[in-house]
Order: sequence, then C-alpha cells, then structure tokens
Amino acid sequence: MATRTERTEEKRAAFLKALEENGGNITAACKSTRYARQTAYEARERDPAFAKAWDEAVERGIDALEDEALRRAHNGTLKPVFYQGAKCGTVREYSDTLLIFMLKAKRPLKFRDNVAIEHSGKIDHASLTDDELNARIAERLATLGGTSGGGQGE
Repeated sequence: MATRTERTEEKRAAFLKALEENGGNITAACKSTRYARQTAYEARERDPAFAKAWDEAVERGIDALEDEALRRAHNGTLKPVFYQGAKCGTVREYSDTLLIFMLKAKRPLKFRDNVAIEHSGKIDHASLTDDELNARIAERLATLGGTSGGGQGE
C-alpha cells in the first residue's frame, strides 16, 4: 500500500501533467486530477521544487498552444463541406486572426497596434486642494447629469 507521501507525489505528478496538457489552465488541471485548487496553491507556496515544476509545466503547456496556433495559421485546418446533408469534400481554412496575433507577439515593434495619445492645453490640477478637485468633479458630474455622491468614503 502506498504511503501518504507517495500518494501526494503521485497526485502532484498527475496535476503537473494535466497542467501542461491543458495549456497551463490551473482550474482544468485541478478538476481532471481531483486535486483541490487550494491544496495545489498551498503546496506551491510550501514547496519551491513543486512551484518550479508548476511554472515549467505552464510554460510547456503554453508552448504547445503556441505551436498549435502557428500550425493552424500556417497550415490551416481541414473543414468538411456538405451538400444536401451529405459530406462531399473538405476545404482547407487558414486563420488570419491567429496569424495576426502571432505576428504581434513575435514582432511587436513591427505589428503592434499603433496608438498615440496626444494632449494639448494646460493642466493645472496639481496646485488644487482635494476639496477644490472634489468641487470641480461635482460640477462636471452635474453638467453631465450625474451626481456627486457626497464626500469621500461613501
């Protein structure tokens, strides 16, 4: 009969395997191995070796997801084609969305969303007291049809 320590190690090993197979999804790994989420996090906190193995399993799982995303973006997936309810062939579909996300992740300087926030004008709020700022906020809310809600902490 296995000792408690052996059962614990078996459960942890199963959890780590499931964590990798589920792309780093902790909830899914806990459910599939019947390992209580709280117990898993407590073990992670107490055992640096387990924490390291956890992080490595998550990384391997995410790497597998990335590989699959690249495969689908590059090679596509076969989708069945039906005619009058019967399958008559297949068509290869590519995921432009996956390709875009992968390019943004791998080459962010070239493919990132370019957003620029520009401001012109004077901002003089730094010299105002909290009461003065609260009064200005209340005025703005009133002009927008909102309410000031009273003082702080309400």
